[in-house]
Amino acid sequence: MKVVGCFLEYDGRFLILLRHSNKPAGDTWGLPAGKVEPGETGQEAIIREVREETGHPAEERELENLGTYDFDNERTYSFVTYRIKPSKLPDIILEDGAHTDYMWVTAQECLAMKNLIPDFPELLQLTGYVNV
Repeated sequence: MKVVGCFLEYDGRFLILLRHSNKPAGDTWGLPAGKVEPGETGQEAIIREVREETGHPAEERELENLGTYDFDNERTYSFVTYRIKPSKLPDIILEDGAHTDYMWVTAQECLAMKNLIPDFPELLQLTGYVNV
């Protein structure tokens, strides 16, 4: 399975979203992310996911590819990771039923949290946000 995720980063912090309790991995924090639909490119998928989950109108020219990382923990998937650095703080509009809260955090603040989505701490290391 191919999944995309995005570090929506502004002023040294990035956005994390709290998954709704009725979703898989509910009540955990993670990046704006989702599955790549059939016929979709990774870029198209992350632009769609960021818009759906945060309301931010991302554009392909803003995307920085941070790499693809394979995980085989609770499930096997490839996670294509992007970064977007908007020029001003985005207004966040959460997708109904998907997420219940959001926070702007530093990488160290994020890593210190106890209720992160599985594989997020490792992703922070792989992408160079933290060194452990």
